[in-house]
Amino acid sequence: MKLYLVRHANALESSLGDYERALSEKGKNQCIELKNFIVLKEIDLNNKVYCSAAKRTKGTHSLIFNRSKKVSFHKSLYLASSNDLLAFLCSLQSKEDIFLIGHNNGLSDLASYLTGKRVGMKTAACVEIDFPFQNSKFISKGTGEINSYHRCDIGDFHYL
Repeated sequence: MKLYLVRHANALESSLGDYERALSEKGKNQCIELKNFIVLKEIDLNNKVYCSAAKRTKGTHSLIFNRSKKVSFHKSLYLASSNDLLAFLCSLQSKEDIFLIGHNNGLSDLASYLTGKRVGMKTAACVEIDFPFQNSKFISKGTGEINSYHRCDIGDFHYL
């Protein structure tokens, strides 16, 4: 099975608080670029998507998946720790590949825990992790291998 961890795209500050932060123009462009990467890799966009209920993760989802019918939004995924994310994934007992759209530091920590490699996920990053089994209930420490990592560089500045 495959697990796709997606960190939300760049977001604006909000006077309403962190949960209500909307995507910035940079974030919207990151989503378009990330969707193009997913399509080029021929990743099935019809997989089940589990998404934090925060505004910026919902926005990331809608721009990548065009409001897929196979999405569920969860308040429990908002700023969830790697342990909480792992428990969530295992409880699904899914036999299908999974997309999980969420936040850091939980996503980076989870990817590192599952693969035994240090993984840092910036905004609009996607990590594809392969597992040697067909049920998410078996996901555990060191059982995954990174198949691909993508992070678009839209709006990033590199110094020479």
